[in-house]
Formats: sequence, structure tokens, C-alpha cells
Amino acid sequence: MKLSQFCATEYGKQLRGEVPLEPIYDEFNLKEEYVTMRDGTRLLCDIAFPVGEYFPLPVILLRTPYGIKSLRFFFEMAFYGYICVAQCCRGTFGSEGSWVPAKNEENDGEDTLKYIINSPWCNGKIAMTGTSYLSMNQWILADKLPPEVKTLNIEAYSPYRYNLLYTNRMFHLEAYAGWTAYNSGVENTIFKGCSLYEEILKFKPQIKMDETLIGEKLPWYRNWVESSKGDEEFWNMDDWGKLKNMPQSLNVPTLFNAGWYDSHFDGMLKAWNNLKEEVRSKSLFLTAPVNHKQSICGSFPVENPFEYIGTRFMKAKLLWFNHFLRGEKLELPQGVEMTFVYGKNTWEEVGEKNCQVERELYFNLKDCKLDNIPIDENQEPIRFVYNPNNPVPTCGSEVIMTDYMYNKNKVTAEGIQRLPAVGARKDVISFISEKFEKDSLLVSDFWVNIDVQTTAKDTAFTAKLALVNKKGDSYSLRSSITSVLAQHQIYEPNTTVALKIRLTKLHILVRKGESLRVDISSSDFPAFHIHPNTDKSWAKEENYITAKQSIFGGTLKFSCIEKELNQ
Repeated sequence: MKLSQFCATEYGKQLRGEVPLEPIYDEFNLKEEYVTMRDGTRLLCDIAFPVGEYFPLPVILLRTPYGIKSLRFFFEMAFYGYICVAQCCRGTFGSEGSWVPAKNEENDGEDTLKYIINSPWCNGKIAMTGTSYLSMNQWILADKLPPEVKTLNIEAYSPYRYNLLYTNRMFHLEAYAGWTAYNSGVENTIFKGCSLYEEILKFKPQIKMDETLIGEKLPWYRNWVESSKGDEEFWNMDDWGKLKNMPQSLNVPTLFNAGWYDSHFDGMLKAWNNLKEEVRSKSLFLTAPVNHKQSICGSFPVENPFEYIGTRFMKAKLLWFNHFLRGEKLELPQGVEMTFVYGKNTWEEVGEKNCQVERELYFNLKDCKLDNIPIDENQEPIRFVYNPNNPVPTCGSEVIMTDYMYNKNKVTAEGIQRLPAVGARKDVISFISEKFEKDSLLVSDFWVNIDVQTTAKDTAFTAKLALVNKKGDSYSLRSSITSVLAQHQIYEPNTTVALKIRLTKLHILVRKGESLRVDISSSDFPAFHIHPNTDKSWAKEENYITAKQSIFGGTLKFSCIEKELNQ
């Protein structure tokens, strides 16, 4: 491909408009080559070679199960002086073997790196890149990277697999049932479209979804949905078990590209904090206002989100690779988190904790308010009925991940979305704070602590945090969920228990005159599976029963910065 042809494409226009770096080459050639693994299986590689230069050159490796047509802004890096190797994972898009998620990636990745190192066109400097599963293919090698690998680029992927699939025993249904449909390896599944997607989300018992709707038993998916407690042996076996220890094993500087509304964000932040100090001091964590596919999401106004990083982080990636692979001066900071701040529409370094003010708001059950002072503990409870056959639909979420592949009309939606009015559903209880008296930058995790009862042997409670603007419109910020038995090993129906629901941090400016809103309910579908209100395996349960829920009190805790802010 020639540079002029690329720049004529929509992606090319974005890249040239947001990456103030002059290309070194005007053209690259794409070559197919099979690489033989240690067991004789041949994996297909597409390799982009810059035209007009003598080799060897630095190499960027990407390993994908999605095929090269899914790639954006990868081969184009050949214009900037890199040989770009894209390999299709075992059993996918022309590579030999059988597709089983994660099973062969460690050995195959190691063998591919050896092939590159021994190739005459490699100058001994290699980086790895790629989003989501493509980053898993980097993490799985973190403890055995050869010295030729100078840096990694982890994008939209958490190495903590159980916490990625479950929150307090509640399965991220849309994300991973949808991902399974798209990546099952069963021929033509991908082309069944929206109807299959909707059937999968509604299907029960979920343990039989694969054989009934996809047409083949998928043992790995059944392991996922059966292993809801997190202490099952499955989560500690083989590659999934190894992944969670990889952040402590990483020894090369790494660029982390995260999204505020990507389901992997929380785990990525945990991985960043678990790096060895000497590695983190040379690495960089970037958080943009994007979803899993690295696109802007939500109905909240956002300006200049890519000014600092470029579309799909391309500007940041090139600056990073140019330093570690070409020896150029690094024009990015190291050892810090840089984040896009909603409301201010600026990129800022995450501040020191000693600048933060702790806030606690109390549930006023009588007036459905969030009060600044403690409330009488003997309040009359608020009661509602949770009917699993009529779940509360997801509206705004950091867990939705695959909807864009199936639903062009956005039946569900991630990001900061406008919420229905207070009282729109009787099974959603809303509490609203007083208007903020000064501009406040929210910077921490949010904790919703509630005292509840239920008539069920087990059930779920959800918490959603929203911003109420000066017009009275509410926009979802963060949401989470728990089952009762996830926090209490034994539960006797109709007894009061305390639940703690953690909502992952978000940097957003709440302006003077705006308020916070907390919604409590018992379902958030399809972001999470529908709790059947029984103590049986959710994936095997077919009989859903109605539960009567009671709220006896609660608090919202968070930290903010209250000082003079740039307007």
C-alpha cells in the first residue's frame, strides 16, 4: 500500500490529522508467510515491509484470533519505519490447528518471537501490541520475554480473568456471552447477527446455550458460567491461572491504553498498581473516554478527547515505539497515570491523595435524598418487588462490550448515558443529593453501603451512580452489583444484612449547582445476568421466582478535590 492510498481512507485521514509525525516511508509491501510451531502446526503471518530501505529494522508483533481485516492502525506503522508482523492465532483465519481460547498462546507466542529474532530483517529490537485478547497474548509471555523485546503495549485487557467475567458472582453476560457467539470457532456463527445475540442473552439455562444456539458444546464457556464463586480450581489452572501473576513478573517498560468505559479498565488499573516499582517508573498508563473498541461512547458532551493520544492511541503508541525501538527522545511522561477528565475535557496527571477530601452522604429513606448528616437509624424501610422476568434494562455501563457488533440501533449502551426519570420504574429506588456548593473533581472509587432484606435465599442488589445537571437531567457514571451470598456465606430470608458495592473510580468534574443520584435495584440486564432469586447455580437454574426487597439505610462514600479549578 502507498501512503497516498492510505491517506485517502477514513482511517488514514484520522491518522494523518492526529499524529504530527512525518512518515519515513511512502509504501509498504504485505507478505504472507507460515511459521511452524514446536508441534508442527503452521500459523499464518501477514508481514508489512517498508519499501525503500535496507533491512534489518525494528519489529512490532501482534497476535490476533480475529483476522487481519479486524486490524486498525497496525500495518500503517510500517510507514514509520517498522516491520509489522500480524499472526492469526491457532485455528483462526488460515492458521492450522484448533481454536481454544488461551490454551496455546504461551508456546505459540514464544515460538513466533524466536522466528522473528532469527529472521535477517529483524534488528534485534521488538515490541508487542494489540487490543483485548491481543494483549492477553502479551501478558502470557510477561515472565519469559527474550531481551530483544524492549516494550509492550497493553490495550483494553485485564489479566485477572475471574474478576473480568464476574462481579461479586454476577456474570458479565452481555460481554462474554456475546464474545462467545462472535468467537466460538463454530462456522457461520458470526453471520447470524442480532437475532442470535438477543437469543443468547435471554437463554436459560445458560449452561446449555452453546449447544442449543451456537450448535456445539464449548467446554471452555461452560467452565466460565459454572465457576461463579471464583475459588474453583478452573481459575487457577493453565493460562488463566498464570495470567493473574504476570504483572509482578513483567520486566519491560509498558504503555497501558485504557478506556473509562471498557470492561477491562478496573483490572488494568489493578495490574498497573501491581507492577514492580522499577517497571512502573518507566511505564505509562493512559485512560481515554472510550469503550472497548476505543471509540467515544455515551451521550455526555466530550471535546478534544484524542488531542493528547491520537485516535485509537496511535499518536501515543508511535511516540512510545519511536523511543524504545528507534532511540528517539520520549515526548511522553513515565511512571504516571494520565487521564481524560470528564467535564473539564482536559488530560491531566492523576493527583496526589493528600489533595482529596473524603465525602459521605446518607440515605434518607423518607425523602429519598442523599443527606450530608447521619439519618435516624429507625427509618421506615423502602420496599420494592424484584421480578426476574421483568429485569431493569442496562442504560449506561462500563461492562457492555460486544453490543456494537450486533446492534446498530444500540438496544443497550455503554458510557455516560442519559437515564430515565426518577420513578420511571417502581423497582428502581433513586436517592438524590443536595446541589454541590462548589466545583468538585471526583477522583476515587465510590462505595455504596446498604442494609437490606430479601425474601429469597439469595438475590442481587445493584447500585448506579449518576450526575444530575442543572437542567435536572441524569447521566449514568458508574454501576455495579452484588449477590447476597457473595458477601455472606449463609443467608436466612427476611434477615437484615449489610452489603458493600464498589463502583470503580471515574475522574469527572461536578460543577456548582449539580447533584449526584444513586439508584438501587436488583437487576441490570444484560450487563449482568438475571439473578433467579434462588441459591442454585445461576447458569443451571430455569425456574425464576419473585423476591420482595427492603432497604433499611445506606451511605455513598467517595473522595473529591474541592479547590480552585480551571474553568
